[in-house]
Amino acid sequence: MLYDTIYRHNQALSPAGLETLPAALHALNAAVDDCRRAGKPLDRDAAIVLLIRNLADIADRDAPSANDLRLRCADERMAAIAAPALLDIAGNSVASDPVAKRTFHYQARRALARLAEAIGLDPDDARINTTIGRDDDEGTSELRHADLSIRVVPRSFLPDSEITFNRCRGGEHAGQVHRAPIAELLDAAAFQHRLSATIGMGAPRLAAAA
Repeated sequence: MLYDTIYRHNQALSPAGLETLPAALHALNAAVDDCRRAGKPLDRDAAIVLLIRNLADIADRDAPSANDLRLRCADERMAAIAAPALLDIAGNSVASDPVAKRTFHYQARRALARLAEAIGLDPDDARINTTIGRDDDEGTSELRHADLSIRVVPRSFLPDSEITFNRCRGGEHAGQVHRAPIAELLDAAAFQHRLSATIGMGAPRLAAAA
């Protein structure tokens, strides 16, 4: 059902109360919702464009220089990389949160790639994939090697067991399944020790088998 309202037009023509960045951004987001309900293109809606200009004016009013903002943005990006969100997301259901789900599995794949390198796997012999699943599924990321499989899920029914791993034979699952906490995905030394203690495979043996 498509229907239009005058809310966004009122705010665009009389932006009183929209003098702060949060207020201006909230008004723009609400206007985008109104425009979509009306079935109108965002880039040709006069109210949307006026509210964007209002937001830009407020952002420029007392903001640091563009160069200072880029430097700060780069610092904050590095801080986010240094403290991966997957540790905060783990243990929570992400089935109904597509952003958290996508973020978790993206970071899980990156962590699996770093882990594979740290324990001596040839990247050409290790496949890393995500099965994202349906809207009611939290998905699984997996590293598969001829001799090893490591699977990562956002949440497990058992505590400290978001990682499961086992030997493979010719790339197919074989042997007992073992479990590990998500934190070890980011700690190659701890995970390598667990591999050695459980299935008798450490970096030298894996590298030789690759």
